[in-house]
Parts: sequence; C-alpha cells; structure tokens
Amino acid sequence: MPSTRSQSQSAIPFPKKKNAQTRSTEASRARTKSENCSTLALPLSPLPLSPRKRLGDENLCNIPQTLSCSPPKQSRKENGQTSTPKGRRLLFDENQAAATPVSPLKKVQDPYRLSPLKRGQETPSGSRNHRLQERKTAGVQLFKQEGSCYQKAKHALNTAIPERLLARESETAFIKTFLTSHVSDGKPGSLYISGAPGTGKTACLNKLLQESKDDLQQCKTVYINCMSLRSSQAVFPAIAEEISGGKSSLAAKDLVRSLEKLVTSKGPIILLVLDEMDQLDSRGQDVLYTVFEWPWLTNSRMVLIGIANALDLTDRILPRLQARPRCRPQLLNFSPYTKDQIATILQDRLNTVSGDQVLDNAAIQFCARKISAVSGDARKALDICRRAVEIVEADVRGQTVLKPLTECGSPCKEVPLNPVPKKVSLPHISRVLSDVYGDKMASREGSSESFPLQQKLLVCALLLITRQSKIKEVTLGKVHEAYSKVCRKQQVPGVGQSECLSLCQLLETRGILGLKKAKEARLTKVSLKIEERDVEHAFKDKVLIGNVLNSGI
Repeated sequence: MPSTRSQSQSAIPFPKKKNAQTRSTEASRARTKSENCSTLALPLSPLPLSPRKRLGDENLCNIPQTLSCSPPKQSRKENGQTSTPKGRRLLFDENQAAATPVSPLKKVQDPYRLSPLKRGQETPSGSRNHRLQERKTAGVQLFKQEGSCYQKAKHALNTAIPERLLARESETAFIKTFLTSHVSDGKPGSLYISGAPGTGKTACLNKLLQESKDDLQQCKTVYINCMSLRSSQAVFPAIAEEISGGKSSLAAKDLVRSLEKLVTSKGPIILLVLDEMDQLDSRGQDVLYTVFEWPWLTNSRMVLIGIANALDLTDRILPRLQARPRCRPQLLNFSPYTKDQIATILQDRLNTVSGDQVLDNAAIQFCARKISAVSGDARKALDICRRAVEIVEADVRGQTVLKPLTECGSPCKEVPLNPVPKKVSLPHISRVLSDVYGDKMASREGSSESFPLQQKLLVCALLLITRQSKIKEVTLGKVHEAYSKVCRKQQVPGVGQSECLSLCQLLETRGILGLKKAKEARLTKVSLKIEERDVEHAFKDKVLIGNVLNSGI
C-alpha cells in the first residue's frame, strides 16, 4: 500500500521552478509589448469617431465625457422632458422637429402634398382620402389622348339587344298579341317564327319577354337553344330539368310519357321557347312532331314558340301537321332587312353617341347597300362598321401623341381638342368589305332585283351538280367549289365559303333551297326544293341561267 501511494503521487506533474534567467526574459517581453501598444494608440486619439462609439465606449483612448453629441442622441431629460426607457430610440420628436430650423427651399409647399394633422385640429371625416383622390384626379387630367369618341362609337355598334328595335314594328305587335291571347288568357297554342340570320327574330322575342315580366309571372317560362344540345333526343331531358328543377333518370320513352302527364296536369301555363328549332331534325321527325303536338293534348297547358331559319319547316318537314289543321302553328316570317332599314338602324345606333358623328353618311349608305344585296343581316352591318371604326382608331393612335390639357400649369384651362380627329369614310368601309367578301365584292354595285346575282349563280351551280351526279343532296363544300368555277367563267367575283352558307340560308328562307346542318359548315347538306323550270320563273333571267347551264362547270 505505501508503495502504491508513492507511485501515484510521483505521477502528478508539479510546476517547475523558474530560474532568474527565465524571469528576466519574460519581463523584457512584457515591456516590449506595452511599448508597442502605446506607440499604436498614439495616432488613433486624434481620429474622429462615430457618435455611437463616443457614447458607448468611454474608456477608449480616454475621450472626455463632456463631448457634445448629435441632437437625436441626447436624452429627453436634457431637453426638459422625461427620459425614455433604456434601449428605446425615438424616430421622430415633434418638439425637436418644431425647433429645428427649415431651409428656405423646404418652405415652398407642394399643393398636392399632404401635411400632417396637428394636435387638437378637427377635420371632416374622409378629408385625407378626399385630398388623395384630388391628387390622383389632377394627375390623370394632365394628359389626354384623342380617340374617346371611337370607343363610344364601338360600344354603340355592339350587336347586343338595343333599347328599341327598328323596322320590326309589325312583327313585334304580332308576337305581343300572341302572348296576350295565349299566355295571359291561359289558352294553349303554338307559333313558328322563321327568317334569315340577323333579321331580329330572337331579339324581338327576348325584348318582349323582358317587357312582359309582370304579365308572365303566373306562367313557367322555359328557354332552350337547340344548338347547345348534343342530339335531337336531348331536348326532352333539358325540358324536364327546366320544368321540374332537377335531372331525370328515366329512359327516353318513359321521359316523354312523364312530360305529357306533366303538361296535361293542373298548374300554371308553361311557355316553351325553342330557338334554332331546325336542329331537332331527326329520322322520321319524331321529336318535332311530339313537341308540336303537346299544345293540342287534352287539358294541355303548353304554349310553344319555335324559332328557325327555314320558311317552310312546318310544311316541308312536318306534312302530318297539314292533315290536322288544329295542330298547325301560327306562322310569322322575318324578311331580310332592306337598304333603307339597315341605314336607319346604323344611324339610330350612332345617334346615341354625344358629339359629332364618327361615321360619314356616305359610308353608312354604302355599307347598307352592300349588306342588303348579300344577306340583309343587320348584325353583319354592325360588325363591318365597328371594324371600320377600329381601323380609323388605330390610324389616329399612331399619328397622335399625348397633349397636355393645362396651360401655364393651371389644371382648369383645357386645350381645345377636335372631338373627332378623323371620320370613318367610304374607303374604310370598302376596305373591310374587301376583307370579308373579297376585293371585287366591295366595288360591285348593288342590285335592285328580287334575287341578287350571287344567289342566282349559287342556284345555277347547284343545278349543274344535280344534273351531272343526279344526287339531290350535296355538301356545301362541293357547292362552293362549283359556284367558284361558275363565277370565274362568268367573270364575276365570288364570295367565301362562310358567306356562301349565308346565301344558302337566305335562299332557304325563300323556299328555294333546303339545308341540313352539320357540326362543320362545309359538311352541311344543300338540296334544291323547286323544279328547274320554277327556278327560271323565280329568277326572271332566262339569259343568265341558260348561259351558265350551257357552259357547264
């Protein structure tokens, strides 16, 4: 045991005793280090220090504490105010800001600068927001670009339903009488409205329904656009959903029976409006027959209004209705707009815009004459005029710059500006017509005959196809191809395929052609509904027809 303790104690290292030579060496090193520090500190004393170092490190280089600091760093106690808690710093001192002198340049007040509210000062609520709004308004009124008249004109030429419908007074009165005698009196019935696209069929009916809301409160109004349906049979689920307010899971035959029970049961009058009714064309026409027979069922409370382009849909497609005169609907045809009617519609739209008129009178007459010769579509006339306004607006924007409204810095005095920098003239309308109908179509003079030249050539092209192929129904693509060849041989400018479809629809309303629509326009089937000798009698132009038929395709 004694030997173990002695070994452990001998293992602990003890500090060695320093001899005299070691102590003298360390003392000399300490003196050298202190001298170096003193020599380095001498040049630092006269250098300027930041305010934070002046306050925070008092022992550095023995700087006296009486050194004055910047005003924001002084304590509030020295300014005669109570001191703030330690560690907090005031960003803004009202008393010190008031005592601080302001340079003469800063004394100039900005008229749009918002001054801070003083203590005790009462101002009306929202005054600060009002001054902000004035500042924004003043900034906006400094500059203005010419051309606001074009924006108003384009808005007026929109194809939406206008406040009043011109040149359709007799048709509007007929529909109103029908609604009064059937819907208001609770008497079932049916009405079929026909006419070319853009003649105001749907617009007149919708406007009357809006005006007669109070009178129609007691009835259930159901409006369905058949163009939105996937098939003709889909009209029955759509009607059931509108009437009952929920989707039906019944089969097609069971759904038709349930609708018949619903129509003949007690309740308010049901006003059913089917727009684009010719889309319900099916094999055997079962859908159209069923719909037209609903108002004449026993104890029926159905009032039907159908809208389509074909004039003779009920006579040609639904011959069974002719055998039952009681089921025949009332007929109303919307004829295409004439030149004077289109000009009146355009002029009335532009008169709603305050200030000078954007379109020249000659341009309006020119547009009306061309559109009435091709289709009589008022929407097409509005689109062409609006496009012409956009062209002129683009030209004006490219030539004008921002002009100040103020003189000498006064926002009250406005520089007089021309309200209409540039009017839409006849060349602008001609340019748009060239883009739509072809270059030569715009310069062609209008025809005062009952059938325009383009319609005659189209029917002649269809006659040539039926003669050669002996097929009654031809696709629109083939008809347009033959029509283009006929126009080249006769040295007459032709129209595009889309406008060719418009011509076919117009001829359909007159009972000359028959159309079966398809998903693609070029696949629409076109057929001739009259004999060849009747075509010569209707056109009253044997020379043209004989020349075209003899020359062939």
